[in-house]
Amino acid sequence: MTEASTPRNILLLAGAGLRASLTEQLARYPEFAVAPAASAQEATRLLDEGGYDIMLAEAEIGEAFAHDVRERFHGAILLIGAPSVPGACDYIARPFRFAHLLARLRAREEREPLLVAIGAFRYRPGAFELTDAAQRRLPLTEKEAEILTRLAAARGAVVTKDMLLREVWGYHPAVTTRTLETHVSRLRRKIETDPAEARLLLTEKNGYRLVFSLAR
Repeated sequence: MTEASTPRNILLLAGAGLRASLTEQLARYPEFAVAPAASAQEATRLLDEGGYDIMLAEAEIGEAFAHDVRERFHGAILLIGAPSVPGACDYIARPFRFAHLLARLRAREEREPLLVAIGAFRYRPGAFELTDAAQRRLPLTEKEAEILTRLAAARGAVVTKDMLLREVWGYHPAVTTRTLETHVSRLRRKIETDPAEARLLLTEKNGYRLVFSLAR
């Protein structure tokens, strides 16, 4: 998404500390516009005004509200923290890295969790595994999952090395482009198992691009 694009509106229902932190961090990304809510009552008022694409709610205070509005809110709902009823809502487990949450938000354009087909595998952004047609699972490391999630969120566009270093590692002084290249190489060996489909994770000028299609 370019900065000139219309931002996606996020309704954020969370406790004071998390609400302030996420509002500040997401404000750095013009692709999002955040409306924070401190209570279900405030969230209801904002929701009634309309125009929201994503609801981001802290499970401890917003899970019940998320369940109540599912039928009238047609955007994506993402809980921070595991829901009390497994499978009831899409969620990001705690503790989490902001880069991981950012990638999940970028992938949220539909109410149902995004699923992508990468060669012989299926991948749900944010997960720490790939699955094949026989539902066999191939584990991913945390960094491999974050890289793959970010590339899937780009919908086929190039993601620069600088962006990956910033969003996955936070530009830690100990991290170099060589570190990134090593992780990408390991990830490539996992997904490019078929010689006929050996170019799924492409190295482009200054970055990488993932070849995939949407799956259900």
